[in-house]
Amino acid sequence: MPRRLLGPELRAYSLITWCFERLFWGMYLLSPSRLAGGSRVVHYRSEAFRLDPHGTTVRRSRRVEVYILSWFLIEMFLLAIAALELGWPLVVSRVLASIRILDILQSSVNLSVFDQLRSRGSLMVSSAVRTLVLSFLNYLELIILFGILYTSVNSQLVGSAGWLDALYYSVVTQLTIGYGDIRPLGVARLISSLQGLIAVAFTILIFGRIVSVLPRIESVMRHDDTDPPSP
Repeated sequence: MPRRLLGPELRAYSLITWCFERLFWGMYLLSPSRLAGGSRVVHYRSEAFRLDPHGTTVRRSRRVEVYILSWFLIEMFLLAIAALELGWPLVVSRVLASIRILDILQSSVNLSVFDQLRSRGSLMVSSAVRTLVLSFLNYLELIILFGILYTSVNSQLVGSAGWLDALYYSVVTQLTIGYGDIRPLGVARLISSLQGLIAVAFTILIFGRIVSVLPRIESVMRHDDTDPPSP
């Protein structure tokens, strides 16, 4: 297998893996989340982490949590702008919501898949349970963010009377339990398709994190060669 540049080193990976890794690394480089905590790989390779691993990890974790909570406040403001249909601020709502959706997508995929590929050793998280909780918060964020997009194109949602219906449609679309009472047209159909794809991918990543934090089950009754045969 040919060797390709994966992070700072030449690594033996397939072309498809390399292309996707480079894509999500590029998304990370363009992401505003770099201002909060940055990549785990960059964090663990830093001189500050080598000198004080516990302290730097705690400070990075706090910055990430503040970053996520700040986005929740911004999203409430963007939802209000979209609901009031305030002209050009509506465009700002769409742009910021789209940026945050891509930010959540890249951070989740990088954390769950590509960060480990970029490192020779094993990567740790500050807390597995904390990571799972933040994943659920990101899942709720996706519902709100797509709700903002639906609200901004509410005229293309047949059966929607306002922002509450748009938010409701975002919930049922992300949970893939649509009832058909609201039907998308035009751009809204594209948005709902993207939400469905992102929701499925994000759900798979969350299940992977759930499995990683489950306690190991020990068997009391072990079967080995000394056990008597079953009647």
